Amino acid sequence: MPRLRQPLPGRVRLFLPFCRDSPFRSFLLSVRSGWPFSTDGAKIAARAQETSRIVLRRRAKEKKSTSIRYGVAETIGFREQMEDAHAIWNEEGIGFFSAEVYDGHAGSLAARIAADTLTRYFMHPDRCEGFDCGRPSFTAEALREAYLATDRLIVGRGTESGAAAATFYLQGERFLAGNAGDSRIVIGEGSRAIELTVDHKPDLPEERARIEALGGRVIALDVPRVQGTLAMSRALGDAPLKPFVTPEPRIAEGSLGRSDDLVVIACDGVWDVLTSEEAMAKARCAPTPKEAARLLRETVLARGSTDNITVIVLDLKPYTARCAADRLNVSRVLDRAIE
Repeated sequence: MPRLRQPLPGRVRLFLPFCRDSPFRSFLLSVRSGWPFSTDGAKIAARAQETSRIVLRRRAKEKKSTSIRYGVAETIGFREQMEDAHAIWNEEGIGFFSAEVYDGHAGSLAARIAADTLTRYFMHPDRCEGFDCGRPSFTAEALREAYLATDRLIVGRGTESGAAAATFYLQGERFLAGNAGDSRIVIGEGSRAIELTVDHKPDLPEERARIEALGGRVIALDVPRVQGTLAMSRALGDAPLKPFVTPEPRIAEGSLGRSDDLVVIACDGVWDVLTSEEAMAKARCAPTPKEAARLLRETVLARGSTDNITVIVLDLKPYTARCAADRLNVSRVLDRAIE
């Protein structure tokens, strides 16, 4: 795969070949080492090998987008390499925001490809002809298709790596919270911590039944593992373990309320040592979401987590202050894996 003669600077302006007048036509892209956008899968994977995080924002000359403040903290922990990736999209033109964590295993490539492409698939950038690219279909079905398309891309690259995914999307008062694997999304409401995702562990009754119906096995070693290998039953990638490990996401769809204050999105390195209630209580002790994310990172390290750590904290308070409803409402859950 040929590379650019010179790496792009860490922050570059991209002019994407979308529909004319589309609000997605121009972005400010922040990456560790930049590559130009491409819809070609090989080029995406090549850039993903260089990129561990992606943050997309509106071009600088326009008014700053939503009133959602966020903080991100990450560390390699005691592992030999960092296999996590994350992405944040913040788009004023359509009131669109996302925060995503991808926890890789057996290498980092799957997580990096997912961070770079899943939301692009969700926005349908390759279907501009005859579509309004600036207004993606904000539905659970569209997000499911993005998960499956990303999985096909990862598998098509020939990698055996995989990634748990947790993705939180906002448009207006509506939200989508999707996951495949054991990364988790927790939202704070009043004094409570509400889990919007389910940790997909192989010993969950519905997950075990699905795996065994396909001819697979859940083997309890140190923890229950699919085929004695992977300690989660859903993930993007993991080609050698298909069809037992599925990329099918569980997606909660609903609307926010005025009582919703924080969101914590994190990989299992956090949830192995903290409960959802503990994590939310810690986050609420910090004055800013950046400090909250750092506090959670330091807390889990102090409690003995040895995994890669990635945590995102969102401050929803200014955003939800104008919501019509008082409380969160989950209107439906889409989960084709167990339907």
